[in-house]
Amino acid sequence: MGGKILYATDLRRPSSRMLEGLSGFRDIGFKEIIFLCVIKDRPEDITPEVFEQWKKQLNSYGLEATIKIDSGDLSGCVLNTIHENQISFAVVHFDKKKRRILFGDPIVKKLVKDASVPVMIVDNDETGLKLTSKGAFERILFATDWSQASEKALQIILGFKQLIKELDIVNVIHKKLTVRDLRQLMEKLRETRNKCLKQGIDAEYHVYAGKTADEIILAAHDYNSTSIVMGTTSEQSLKDIFKGKHSCNVVERSPVPALLVPF
Repeated sequence: MGGKILYATDLRRPSSRMLEGLSGFRDIGFKEIIFLCVIKDRPEDITPEVFEQWKKQLNSYGLEATIKIDSGDLSGCVLNTIHENQISFAVVHFDKKKRRILFGDPIVKKLVKDASVPVMIVDNDETGLKLTSKGAFERILFATDWSQASEKALQIILGFKQLIKELDIVNVIHKKLTVRDLRQLMEKLRETRNKCLKQGIDAEYHVYAGKTADEIILAAHDYNSTSIVMGTTSEQSLKDIFKGKHSCNVVERSPVPALLVPF
């Protein structure tokens, strides 16, 4: 994949644990990272020196780090930085519980709708993080419906093959299938698995039945996933925002990092 990474947060003193999830990015072509700290109130109290330890850690991973302090809305600052700095991959780290409101998280909704690059969303509550030496992509849960967005997400996954130890491919069904439908579904799952096996990724496939977001999160728990990957589109995200389902719902509730790949 390669390119430049954005790591953004609105936490005044975020832990450095999630940075461990970026330790292998140099191996897949990433060389630069911008660490963006967005503070709404009293940004003058935050100085670059606060993040020098972060910078040293990122440099130790072979990533040339730049620190940027900004004020305003987190999602707006993230989108502006992506556009202005030719970012190709973004990580957004914030307190989802603090931000959650009745109709969903405004940060999540904005990023799902408008981000032009893959965005991994990480909760400040790191009890769900299961990072190892390979980082956040060691055990991926890939939720697919074989849409164009899902196929693009698969291509991103294949680009991370050096960091992946295990991949679980999941499709969630919502109705009773005919024998023919089931055969077609299983064939699609086998084809997707074979694409991954050809790239040296140890992949298995699974079928779940029920509500999409519930089943994706359940599957991530079942397979001890370190991250969830999903494709999304602007049209889909508008539907998600209105109904509170699928991409937004998974991201808001997932205890592990969730990567959204826009189409």
